[in-house]
Order: sequence, then C-alpha cells, then structure tokens
Amino acid sequence: MTSSTPQLSNADPQFWDQRYEKTDFAYGQEPNVFLKERAPLASAMAQALSLADGEGRNGTHLAQLGYKVTSIDFSPAAKIKAMSLAKQKSVDLDYHLMDLNQYHLQKNQWDLIASIFYQPLATVRKRHYKKVFDALKPQGVFILETKVSLNAKDSDRYPGLQELLEELSPLEIVYADESDRVLNEGAYHQGVQRTAQIFAKKA
Repeated sequence: MTSSTPQLSNADPQFWDQRYEKTDFAYGQEPNVFLKERAPLASAMAQALSLADGEGRNGTHLAQLGYKVTSIDFSPAAKIKAMSLAKQKSVDLDYHLMDLNQYHLQKNQWDLIASIFYQPLATVRKRHYKKVFDALKPQGVFILETKVSLNAKDSDRYPGLQELLEELSPLEIVYADESDRVLNEGAYHQGVQRTAQIFAKKA
C-alpha cells in the first residue's frame, strides 16, 4: 500500500513555496501589463503597497517608477527571489512576510495600492477592498487585475467586475473592464483567461 500526499491548496504558504522554489520565476520577471500601463511615475516619498507580491515583479517595477514600496506575501521562497530581483534592478523593497488574512490596511498611508492576481477567500478580499478608500492618501490610486470565474462554485473566490466595483466603493472608477485576455506571464499565466481590470482613485 502506498500513502498519498495531501494536496496543498493555494491558500497554503507551502503551496507557494513549492512553486517559487524553482529556479525560473513562476510568473516571469516583467511586471503585469495592466500595472505597467497604469501606474504613474512618483516622487521618492510616494508610498506604494503591493498585495501578494510573490517574487516581486510588480513591487520592483513600482520601485523603478520612484515609489517607496512595501511588498507583502507569506512565502519565504518568494521573498528570496523578490529581493534578488530588486537587487538586480538596483531598487529597494520593504518586503514583509505576512499572511494577508491578518493584515490590516492603515488609514491615509498609501499613494498607490496594487492588487495583481491577489485571490484570497471572499471574506478577506471584502475586508481589504472595503478599506482601500480610507487606506489611500488623497489622489491615491488603486490598480487591480484579477481572475474571474464564470463557474458559480468558484465565483466567491474569483468574482466578476460588478461585485468588485461594489466592494471598492466609494473610490472614483477611472477605468473598469471584464473580458477574456491572453496572458503571457511566466509558466503559470499563459493563454486565454477572463480577468477584471480596475483603475481607481481617491478623489
């Protein structure tokens, strides 16, 4: 008789450690395309928060734009690669190993918050997104891209655009769209995927 190894869920840090321990960057070293298109240049004093920053491709890009970046993720393997990437790009990341289930957004702290393929449980997502308005400084911006599922049993974890917009009230929505896109981000984001994209600001 052989024993089976329990399958890890993508809410488990060990799942991500196993993915990030490989030599190649799981989602590539280039920033997410929507973030790259939308993130404005910043002064060195501007503060950016990158949720679930993984191997640091998005946080590093924000640092290159001039932001003082705080990256948050719960995978030690991801942090090692993120810090290596930041060093390669000659920028600094303030990278915190933290479970986002326990992370609380502080008021009037951030000039930019990025949520790129951050897919927590619905209770965690709703808690975070309803506090984004207060967490941003005046004129601060929020940039989101996330997977969307048309399967009812997955829609709680991967909601559609309308639900996300409701959670982000009262931000001013500058751009919002849900559609099928062709992803080309490392080995794990390849091919057609339905996503929601939101660019919003605190007026």
